[in-house]
Amino acid sequence: MRTLLVSALVLLACGCADGSSRPSGADASPSIPGGPDPIVLRVPRTGGVLSAARYPALDTTLWRSAARLPALSRIVAFGPDDGYLAAVDTSGAPVRVDLRLGTVTTVRTDTVTAISSADGGSIFGLTAEGDIARFTPSGGDWRMTPPLPAQALYAQPDGSLIVAGARGDRVIVWRVRPPQQTISDSVSFPVGEDESAIAGALTQTAAAVGDRVFAGAGEKVLAVRTRDLGKALEVGMGDPVRAIAATPSGDRLFVALAGEDVLRIVDRFQEGITGKVSLPGEAREVRMDPLGRVLLARGNADSVFVVSLASDEVVGVVRTEWRGDLPLVLPDAGIAITRGEDVVFAHPRTLQDMKVIEGGANSFWYTLRWNGFRPRAAGLDQPVQFRTSAPRDSSDLVPDSLRAAAESTSVRSDTAGTPVVGQFTVSFAAILDEAQARALAARIRVDGQTPRITASERDGKTLYRVVLGPYPSRAEAERVARASGQSYWIFEGVP
Repeated sequence: MRTLLVSALVLLACGCADGSSRPSGADASPSIPGGPDPIVLRVPRTGGVLSAARYPALDTTLWRSAARLPALSRIVAFGPDDGYLAAVDTSGAPVRVDLRLGTVTTVRTDTVTAISSADGGSIFGLTAEGDIARFTPSGGDWRMTPPLPAQALYAQPDGSLIVAGARGDRVIVWRVRPPQQTISDSVSFPVGEDESAIAGALTQTAAAVGDRVFAGAGEKVLAVRTRDLGKALEVGMGDPVRAIAATPSGDRLFVALAGEDVLRIVDRFQEGITGKVSLPGEAREVRMDPLGRVLLARGNADSVFVVSLASDEVVGVVRTEWRGDLPLVLPDAGIAITRGEDVVFAHPRTLQDMKVIEGGANSFWYTLRWNGFRPRAAGLDQPVQFRTSAPRDSSDLVPDSLRAAAESTSVRSDTAGTPVVGQFTVSFAAILDEAQARALAARIRVDGQTPRITASERDGKTLYRVVLGPYPSRAEAERVARASGQSYWIFEGVP
């Protein structure tokens, strides 16, 4: 019997739906729970500028990134404390977006087969060579060759990393604590399958939920406690596990099995199957609403089953493409789906159309809850700047306040009082924090050179610029800037 392994899949962004199936239900407008601002992020699927809007006012752009993003495959994590968004692009390269500064960092030195992050800042990746690497905002600072081939990674809030692999007929789970190169503790589960089958299935595993790492191996659902790596759950299902989705608390698991038109419900406290949800067909993948209101199950072709977790019953069926970002559950529990080139918002109970976003299917979508796009006091390190138009050229790739500061000192005079013209400087950032400026400079290297830090006074504060140059022509400055892989702007003169 073939083995399929999938772990708990919890996304902060979610879903799409159309009106192809419209069961009876209340017509009341969905409501958005209180808390941080509900934000919808969108970026062209082919790559481009990332924009943010406060849901449901999607026509009003709050913010745009200062740099272009590559084409994204999926979002890995978001850290609200520092405003970092971790993702992986379609080539397998880790991507980090700083939602406070609008900068974008893409790690082109490694492609990854598995990736995980707990805070969006530190990104762990399993490289194509089989090494485990950590990429931080200051650069890739740790790398380890695991003692046996690894297939899944689970970054932890304390900075440690839980790794899963296979040996013989067992699933092996171990923990490492960078910068150490040794295993601190481990646990294993016998699953009765051969190593190659287990290894192939483990590549489909997703991140941990709460204080548990959940996984399906063969006909078993397994879990370990992240605090001590002790066994927390081992439940036989009777058939191979195809997919698992956990509620945000991790208290209940919804398990799809091969060949069955039902979802089995596993309660982690009772440590067994406590119920089931009958489906119109077999589920191949499952996706959980981050607030635990709705579960989406992928059926055959373009059918998606919508399950209400309040009643553990199927609300209906919608027709949509299943992508890395869509369908997704919106902040008000509406379901976003694709319909041709458009995105349609469907009512969570009636599945009737609530709104159509023309051309929306050409964007990659993600939702999060965050107050970081609100205006902040001017005395803070980096006030948020709201942008209302996309960058037109390299000079537009910075917030207006920092551009004005840069322009005010972009051309200096020589001893005779004549401006230095005909020379072009590449600037990567203008930052009020010197340590942050030096950290950015440390991870940039072009033609064997690293940027220098220049300082100037503005409104009683010191502004630190990260710059390369000057260069004799704008074309040469543009070449260097593009080779850096960072966001940038170019000005004439020498700071």
